Amino acid sequence: MNKTSRANPRLRPLVAAGLTGMLMLAAACASAPPAPDSALDAAKVAISNAEKAEAGQFASAELSEAREKLALADRAVQEESMVMAERFAEESRVQAELASARTAAAKADAVNKEMERGADALTEEMQRAGEPK
Repeated sequence: MNKTSRANPRLRPLVAAGLTGMLMLAAACASAPPAPDSALDAAKVAISNAEKAEAGQFASAELSEAREKLALADRAVQEESMVMAERFAEESRVQAELASARTAAAKADAVNKEMERGADALTEEMQRAGEPK
């Protein structure tokens, strides 16, 4: 028999292990998780809702952070880092919802103060009307 036609029997397990490892690596690369489209969409909707609620006026820091996190999520998708993309998208949504909540609280506080001023004015008028002339 020709010695060159037969591989060394001791190398066969190493070759098999190497081929198996390469196949597993190729399979892992091919099965990257899908983009977190629903998380990205939810963040975009939350930012849009915050903008409609005038969060730029009442909670600009939170709205700005939400936009930054969404940009980081988009960049992570481009870099195929889907786990980070989903995390950034969720953080973006939460920041936008916080901006909306702070905006609603600020508006409610303004309405409350206006009502208090009106009540104070009415009380003052009633006291003046009740005084003898």
